[in-house]
Amino acid sequence: MRRVPLDRLELCGFEVRFRMVWPSVKRWTDVGERPGTNTMTERLVEHNGERAGLVHPLGSPARTIGRDEDNDIVIPSDHVSRHHARVERDGARWVLYDLGSKNGTFLNGCRVTTPRPLQQGDIVALPGLILRFDEGRGTVTWKSEAAPAGWLRIELSTAEVWVDGAHVHLTAKEYRALCLLDGRRGALVTKDELAAWVWPEYHGDVSDDNIERLMSRLRQKLRGSNEQPRLVTVRALGYRLVRGEHRAASHQ
Repeated sequence: MRRVPLDRLELCGFEVRFRMVWPSVKRWTDVGERPGTNTMTERLVEHNGERAGLVHPLGSPARTIGRDEDNDIVIPSDHVSRHHARVERDGARWVLYDLGSKNGTFLNGCRVTTPRPLQQGDIVALPGLILRFDEGRGTVTWKSEAAPAGWLRIELSTAEVWVDGAHVHLTAKEYRALCLLDGRRGALVTKDELAAWVWPEYHGDVSDDNIERLMSRLRQKLRGSNEQPRLVTVRALGYRLVRGEHRAASHQ
C-alpha cells in the first residue's frame, strides 16, 4: 500500500493529521497483457470424467496442475503428484512442463521430458485427466488426418465417438487409446506408449495380452460398415490408425 499525506486540522484542542490510504496499482507489464492488446483467451478444456467440458482459462502467467489444493487445477488422485505439471506463458506461446512427476505428463501421447510448446488442439494427459489446449478464438474446428474422410468423428468436449455416422460406445480405456492413435496422424504408436497412456495407474507395466485384447475390441468398433481394416497392427511394434481425414467436430 502507498500512503499519501493530505492535511491536518484542530479538533477540541487536538491536532489531527489525516492520511489517505490508496491501494497499490501494479503496472500492466507486471501482470501480463494490457487490456485490449490480446483478444484471445487461451484455455485448457477437460474432456473426460464427470467434469468433461470444464474450462480452465490461462489468464495468469502460469497454471499448475496437481493433487494439492494450492494448484490451479486440482486432480484428487493418488496417481497424480502433489505438483505434477505446469503450463507457462513464454512470449506469445504457452509451454507445458512436467514437474518431475512419478507417473508422467503426456502431450499427444508422448511423455513430456523437456518443455513442450502447445498448439491449438493439443491433448495433454495426466493420470485420470485429459485436457485439450484451445487458443480460444470462438468456434474452433478440430481436424485430424488420421482416418478416411467422414468415417470418424471424435467430439472432444463430451468424449463421444461416431463411426460412419453411428454413435459408438467406447470404454474409457478404448477412448484413451483412440485419442492417442488419432493424435499421431497415422504414425506408429508403440505398445509401450499405449501402456503408459491407457494404464497410467500401472506405470506402463502392462502385458502384451492386455494391450492386444484392448486393441482387438477397438478394431471391431471402428470397423463400422467398412470391411477394410482401419486399425493396423505393426507386428512386434505397435499400431497405427489408417491415414486420411476426419469429419470436423466443432466446439463453441
